[in-house]
Amino acid sequence: MTRRKLISAALFFTVFGALAFLPPLVLLFRFDARVAGVPIETVYIFVLWALLVVGTRWFSRVLPDDSPGDDKRPDAGP
Repeated sequence: MTRRKLISAALFFTVFGALAFLPPLVLLFRFDARVAGVPIETVYIFVLWALLVVGTRWFSRVLPDDSPGDDKRPDAGP
């Protein structure tokens, strides 16, 4: 993937993560089901959180660093 596509994917990942925690989406999982005795909406929140942490770690490894030497502005001092 190109750098531009990776940056776009990281932005989409961030927006998706923020929207996935909003109450209308969390309330979709509000029914009387349990996983190992834990309500399903709690499982949803923690699984989503874990996936966002893993995805953020992946993006931090894959995205190239912005080094200060990449700045090619003509008004930049010596």
